[in-house]
Amino acid sequence: MARPGQSMSKRRQPWVAPGDGVDRITGLAMDLRARIASFLPFRQVGQLSSLSRPWRRIHDHTPVVQLKLDDFLSITDEMLDEEDDPLGILDEDALAALEAALLRRAEEGTGSSKVDVLRISYSPDDTRIRRHADRIIALADAREICVKIPNSGRPSRVAWTMQLPPSTRDLEVIALHYLAPAIDGPGAAALETLRFENVVVSHWPCLPSLLSLTLDTVTIEAPFPPGAWFPLLEDLCISVSEVVPARMDIRLPLLKILELDDVNGQLMDVTVVAPELEELDVNCTLGCNEEFSSFTLRAPRLRSLRWCNQFTERVDIDVGRPGSVTEGMVQFMWNGGFECRDMKDCLTLMMRMLNGLVPVLPSDQLSNKLRPYITLDKYTVRGFDAGELVREEKLTCDLDAVMSSLQV
Repeated sequence: MARPGQSMSKRRQPWVAPGDGVDRITGLAMDLRARIASFLPFRQVGQLSSLSRPWRRIHDHTPVVQLKLDDFLSITDEMLDEEDDPLGILDEDALAALEAALLRRAEEGTGSSKVDVLRISYSPDDTRIRRHADRIIALADAREICVKIPNSGRPSRVAWTMQLPPSTRDLEVIALHYLAPAIDGPGAAALETLRFENVVVSHWPCLPSLLSLTLDTVTIEAPFPPGAWFPLLEDLCISVSEVVPARMDIRLPLLKILELDDVNGQLMDVTVVAPELEELDVNCTLGCNEEFSSFTLRAPRLRSLRWCNQFTERVDIDVGRPGSVTEGMVQFMWNGGFECRDMKDCLTLMMRMLNGLVPVLPSDQLSNKLRPYITLDKYTVRGFDAGELVREEKLTCDLDAVMSSLQV
């Protein structure tokens, strides 16, 4: 109700979107409407085809196909009462219709009928669903495939294989507590980008054309000689992952970028031999408890080095010629809340690393020459429980400034 003296015209009126009520989406070109429809699950895209004549074949043109095969599975209350883990009833007719639509697109095979991206979710534990997933992947023949395995809440050691179709160049597999799939099929030899997330790697696939490999939150149980399996690899990123073998031997003739970010391999020997390596990023942010036993680097073309908080008992660095690394930093943080190396140990490691980066200086002159470019910051931060303040120190060497001062 309006206040006394307030005119009715000043009451808050409901907002109405401007427009004349005309269906402007239907008037768009088919390829644009198909791109918009790609944001929907493919099953809903099929339902759009019943709207009107202009929408009749929209599901034959979406560049992105999104499928969750659990949507084709139903479980009754009776099944739950009788079994702890019922398989459920699979809607074979609906899956057959979906596969027929993909087959029609595959037979046309050109222009807007070509599937560019396939995003599919299914459980490899269910052989019925896995059979349909294999057929869908083959029919889509997409350039990019993303496979997501639903989290069952328990680890699975079921071995499964992905048969890549000929057109696939990019593959992403997200599967919490599952084994990584074996990769085979006509697309395996042409795959260029691979990303594993939350999987257990018990063996390495042979991918002769692979250029980029990302391992995110994975457990690596297999020995790590990637040069034998990925001879053309240029970009390798291992992040927040656990390496079970006590040795990581990275010998890649064409590797240009290497990132080791929170790699949990305590007392592990790491060897990197990469004649074309240009950028190296080694980072440990989970605390100071993960230490390498040794780190050996042979990289004559290295230009950029960022090394943060990763402690190693022994370090051996050879970058080819003095001063070749012209950018980056070496940094260590010491927090009173962690059981970790003190700053004296970190400084000793830093000087050993710098001795390998700027070997033009005699060892007895190294400390004095580099002291102006090494800073020690001391401050306090809140602990993990946001309670008491803890002391933190940060030791940093600016490699850009060091190399500029040496003018080598």
